Amino acid sequence: MDDTAPLFDPDRPPHGHQPFTDALAAALGGGRVAHGWLLTGPQGIGKSAMACMAAAWMLREGEAPAGLMDNPGIIIDPDDPGSNLVCKGNHPDLLVIRPEARDNRSGQIKLDQIRKLVGFLGHKPGRGGWRIAIIDNMDQVNRNGANALLKLLEEPPERTMLFLIASRPGRLPPTVRSRCRLVRLPALDHGMCRRIIAEALPDESQGRLDDLARLSGGAPGRAMTLAASQSADLYRAACALLAEPRLDEAALAALCERWGKGGADGQPQRDGAIWLIGRLLRMAALASGNAAAGTVCDFETGVLSALAKRHDPASLAERHADFLRNAAKMDGLYLDFGHFLARELVWLRGKSLP
Repeated sequence: MDDTAPLFDPDRPPHGHQPFTDALAAALGGGRVAHGWLLTGPQGIGKSAMACMAAAWMLREGEAPAGLMDNPGIIIDPDDPGSNLVCKGNHPDLLVIRPEARDNRSGQIKLDQIRKLVGFLGHKPGRGGWRIAIIDNMDQVNRNGANALLKLLEEPPERTMLFLIASRPGRLPPTVRSRCRLVRLPALDHGMCRRIIAEALPDESQGRLDDLARLSGGAPGRAMTLAASQSADLYRAACALLAEPRLDEAALAALCERWGKGGADGQPQRDGAIWLIGRLLRMAALASGNAAAGTVCDFETGVLSALAKRHDPASLAERHADFLRNAAKMDGLYLDFGHFLARELVWLRGKSLP
């Protein structure tokens, strides 16, 4: 492991992705298991947690918990020595690679970290079982890093397993995708998503929990980030400004400057802005065409009604696609994201900046 921070809480396992755990258990039981697994799906649905739980199960040192044969899947025994080490984050045969926090303005996983992985998997397991690595996530690995994984995937050492996490698998080289078993994990339903959020944020009000569940799109991890980064609050304030008969451009500019904070520290806010403004554009396009906009928060109702009167469905749909494409470009080039966001919202409101 890169550090000794707790990795997995066996008392609060991830929910809703039993097809993956069943497939892994069946593959291991049948003796024909892929050495590389690519877990894909929306950001924040628990892909990383599922990989960590799988590692805790694979690195157990005792017998599988009772009932496993009758109910195929993964069950974690927190008293098992191997599983316990994984949960605590210090198992010698598990390496979790995430973007380094220090001196890392880009927020990417560096090539040196991938090279470290090659050496790690090349050693024999220290406790006699598997050697497992998790890359969380491949969205932060550049093409050079992805290419460095190819040799491992083409000629994996015995008793090794590599879990790759990706929210945007289409950006990975086809050679990487083709050498992994692809598992698509879906977003959770609203009820399950809300229950998970409520467990993690017990002090939040019922209304706030409802809003976070709706805004997250079935991804409880995204809901936590929207809350922690204050993106949910900034979005609510932006909706209020856009719904007003007269736009307060100064207030909107100040809000966007705060929301578009640069550097790696501001990444959660920028990600939240891209997700939520993209959501607003998509729902506005549906509302403008008199189509059901999906599960809407109460504070979104007024702004959606106003935007549907100002724009036609085609222009909103086109703007939605352009916004997502340009937002990714602006963020990747480290340009002034706050000003970009202000321009988009002023257009949405129906005016243009000088």
